Amino acid sequence: MNGRVLRTELRRSTALTAGAAVATAGTAGLYVLALSDQTGLWAPQWTMLAGIQRIMLVVLWPLALGAGAWQARRDRRSRMEELLTTTPRPIRSRALPPALAMGICLGLGYLLVLAAGALGVSTPYRHLGWVPIAVAGALSLVAAGWLGLGIGRLLPSQYTPPVLTVAGFLLLVVPVQLAKDGPTGAAALLTPNLTSPLDEVTTVTTPVSLGQSAWFAALALSGLVLLAVTRRRTAALAVVPAVLGLGIALPVLTAAPASGLATDPAATAEVCTTDGGPAVCVLKVHENDLAALVGPARTALTLLAELPDAPTSVHEVPADRPGPQPATEVWLDIENHLPGGSWLGTGDELVMRVLAGGGTRPCPEQVDRGRALATAWLLNRFPLPGAVPPTEHASPREIDWYAERQAEWDDLRALPRDEQVRRVTAIRTIGLQCVRGVER
Repeated sequence: MNGRVLRTELRRSTALTAGAAVATAGTAGLYVLALSDQTGLWAPQWTMLAGIQRIMLVVLWPLALGAGAWQARRDRRSRMEELLTTTPRPIRSRALPPALAMGICLGLGYLLVLAAGALGVSTPYRHLGWVPIAVAGALSLVAAGWLGLGIGRLLPSQYTPPVLTVAGFLLLVVPVQLAKDGPTGAAALLTPNLTSPLDEVTTVTTPVSLGQSAWFAALALSGLVLLAVTRRRTAALAVVPAVLGLGIALPVLTAAPASGLATDPAATAEVCTTDGGPAVCVLKVHENDLAALVGPARTALTLLAELPDAPTSVHEVPADRPGPQPATEVWLDIENHLPGGSWLGTGDELVMRVLAGGGTRPCPEQVDRGRALATAWLLNRFPLPGAVPPTEHASPREIDWYAERQAEWDDLRALPRDEQVRRVTAIRTIGLQCVRGVER
């Protein structure tokens, strides 16, 4: 097949329309999120953009499936089906032109959605970890188009395209609903769409992307076989590539986490100061904001020096970093950084965040007011930076809550100095022993 045949196929087929529909629907989805102030779902990180595209496949994949089936009815709509089926033609001239045209246009449509989203990505963190996620998504879309072509040729009814579109949508929606009740296992990973957005430090594991790519490539080949066969009796051969792909993908997907997701080791690698002072470390994804943390972090270490076995370094950590926390380190939870932005607070407020809980991250087993009390003691001030005493117009609940915190502060300050240190140290010790952080 030469370029002239492909160009003719692009002009005569609905492939360009299908690709444009995918690009339009995907881009519209991104900017609907933008208009509703939800760019935080993809703008902070390239992996998040690739992930939000995979979520959109719940709509784009059925659309590609239906478009393929509609294209397969072209010969019948033009009343040339009988003529073409009785004319001997090699497989490559019968199946490849429409398949290549559809695959190229759907792939380009998916790429255009990626390009549209890239305009809003606001991170200096450059990496290629998002590429396998995007490739698997594009491959699944091509597989949908080719499956639609094959099924549409096998069942050339006018009802086939809409029925396939609805069936494809239902097929993808069911795992989303099941995921709300907990992990759904490897079977859910066979679907192209993700069920939830990614965050800055979460990614689809590489084995899952490879397993899914193998599965989608096998589905695409099955669609191509369906498109190429001349007799319905031989259509059963189309099952063979799908079964082989399933045999390759399932062992890989079964060995992966149930969600297919994991913390990205590249994004969470530590980047630390090298100026000879106390070490301050942030995650690789926040490397550009290291300088803004150094001053407040070292101020916090100076204040923590009043405690026994005081820490000597500050480390930003993801929520799933396994504990216990070393006594020589302060752990600053990743939630103290705005995705795609900067640290939550500056000056004294950022010092307060580093000092929270005596320099420990939030823990499910720890009472928040104990953490706040330790922070206030280390800063030697109440209320904490950013907090304002309730006014006369405040609700009774707010007034009572503030009065309780004020009483706790006064009681702690009334104790002998050694007892104050012991109690604050006890709060820090609880935080150090925390096995896992609070999941957001």
